[in-house]
Amino acid sequence: MTFEPMSFARTRSLLAAGALLLAWASAPPAVGQDAGEPDPAVGKRLYYEHGCYACHGFNGETGVRDLVATNSPIIADEAAFITYLRLRADQAPVLPSTRMPNYPVETLSDEDARHLFAYVASFELDAPEIDDVPVLRQILDSASRPYAP
Repeated sequence: MTFEPMSFARTRSLLAAGALLLAWASAPPAVGQDAGEPDPAVGKRLYYEHGCYACHGFNGETGVRDLVATNSPIIADEAAFITYLRLRADQAPVLPSTRMPNYPVETLSDEDARHLFAYVASFELDAPEIDDVPVLRQILDSASRPYAP
């Protein structure tokens, strides 16, 4: 058996996931949890107002799809989701160039985060498999071939 060191990106991802789980486990309940049931329709409005669709697609098929498909702890429940949004405030600049922006409570209240979670939790995975989209399969196949002028 050979040992191969993990990449820096993989190590950083594992550390971030561990920090998220620790923070989630020790996080107090979100403020306003007794304010009633979160409304996915309000969450949808917030999803668009905060520009989530720009990276995650209009129906969550980009990025969020992976979280849903893998049962990610980030969207396991409302508390984990809100903890993740708050952790982002400690780890990312307000206007990132390539990463998800942070959402401190001053930007997105806990109540609004609950609505947003309700909307994200309503996403259903219905995108076709790559092999079921012939043109996409052709593009991907041609991109993987070496360039020959």
